[in-house]
Amino acid sequence: MPAEVPPHGEGRPRFEGSVFTGRSGEAPEFAGALVSDCTFRGCDLSGASLRGAHLTDCVFEGCELAVVDLADALVQWTTFTDCRLTGVRFGDVRRDAIGLSVTLEGCDLTLASFRDLDLRNCGFRACNARECEFFACDLREVDLSGTDLEAASFARVDLRKADLRGARNYVIDVCDNRVAGMRVDLPEALGLLAALRVRLEG
Repeated sequence: MPAEVPPHGEGRPRFEGSVFTGRSGEAPEFAGALVSDCTFRGCDLSGASLRGAHLTDCVFEGCELAVVDLADALVQWTTFTDCRLTGVRFGDVRRDAIGLSVTLEGCDLTLASFRDLDLRNCGFRACNARECEFFACDLREVDLSGTDLEAASFARVDLRKADLRGARNYVIDVCDNRVAGMRVDLPEALGLLAALRVRLEG
């Protein structure tokens, strides 16, 4: 059973303004840590525990973050560029008034899961989101442009005014999700008809 995180930051490890690189040696433990304004470049944190951590204003570039444990973590105003986040269960993060606030650019999110999350402070630009799960999420006005959504599942998701221009391979059931004002382009917008088993001819 994981150790409890000390309340109110008391006794927690703190990292502020630090730069971690793939050449920095063994990475420190971040479970329960307060991590602010830090940069991670080329780091391999695959399978690492960020349980109970509070990350704010951090930058991850070219990092391996497959199946990291985000249980009860707060992740705010943080950017991930060209990172691998396969299989990460983002729905395990702690909820607060801001919600999850991350920008993901060129990241591999294959098999990642987003459940019951307010994602309005997030962006998914030019990502690989194949087989991702979006369940009961708020994606209103979120930028998903250029993202590969092959076999991604959308259920009870609010996609109103979301930007899917340049996104591809998506199939979204317009009866099960809210899509009014969603920005799409052809031919990928035909994925909205595919979910209804409508075949466009001629």
